[in-house]
Amino acid sequence: MIRSYLAFVLLLASATASAQPAGAQAETLFRQGRELLAAGKVAEACAAFEESQKLDPVVTTLLNLASCRERNGQVATAWGLFLEAERQTRIASDDATKKLHDVAQGHAKRLEPRISKLTINVTAKADGLEVTRDKLAIASAQWNRALPIDGGTYTITARAPGMLPWSTQVTVATERDAKVVEVPALARDPNPPGPETPTPTQPLVDKPRTSNALPIAFTAGAVAFVGTGVGMFVWAKSEYDEASNQTSNQDKRDELERSANTKLYIAEGFAIAGVACAGVAVWLYVRGGSENSSSSAVRAVVSPTGVTVMGRF
Repeated sequence: MIRSYLAFVLLLASATASAQPAGAQAETLFRQGRELLAAGKVAEACAAFEESQKLDPVVTTLLNLASCRERNGQVATAWGLFLEAERQTRIASDDATKKLHDVAQGHAKRLEPRISKLTINVTAKADGLEVTRDKLAIASAQWNRALPIDGGTYTITARAPGMLPWSTQVTVATERDAKVVEVPALARDPNPPGPETPTPTQPLVDKPRTSNALPIAFTAGAVAFVGTGVGMFVWAKSEYDEASNQTSNQDKRDELERSANTKLYIAEGFAIAGVACAGVAVWLYVRGGSENSSSSAVRAVVSPTGVTVMGRF
């Protein structure tokens, strides 16, 4: 009986949590990237290096990611990554980091002549004009400029309020290509959408006010019952220990055991009462409290033989 009650108290008080360090995950992904690259799975290797760099940014991973992007035919992306690695190691003082700086700088210089570029020319600007490349918004500061881009086929779209949208596709070679997209003046939409008709709203209906008094009361009761039960349990345990140490007077030993048993029964009753109050409190919180705090009368009656919840809900 004592063991079951103690287990109940420990269950209410215990909780565990665990976390895995990001550094370990980053190292695992880095090693997987090296293995995938050796196996010729370049795209998968790049994804592993990129995720490793997000978890634990280091220059060595950045250089491996840049090299992987180059092997994957993403020359502009690789060039940008090598430039970033060169920037991060520019003020290096140790020999190892200086060597990494030299590697990054050398690769960036070697890749720069191979970069393909795309120019999106916008001459006729309209109010609210938005230009996108696939799903990526192109800021106005990037219009009319030849910017590095990886090889591939892109959809260029222009939109503005009250205008018909315009789009075109352009294919850029992997290396040493230069393409220009001219965004024309957008034509006015002959059938612009009219103003939206406001949807009739239903009149607000005041919800009956609810009271949290009962849930709070039962929560407090649950805490009080459990706390009292714990105290009675400790008291009973103390008398059990005292009875065990009483070897010279059997009557005194029997009296202590009877007293300890009574306190243990009472402790068990308080524990059951605490669980009952907690259950009622949860039910009331889920129910939303009482619509009228005077319309509910609930009470818990504790006795040595158990607990009784009485009243109306």
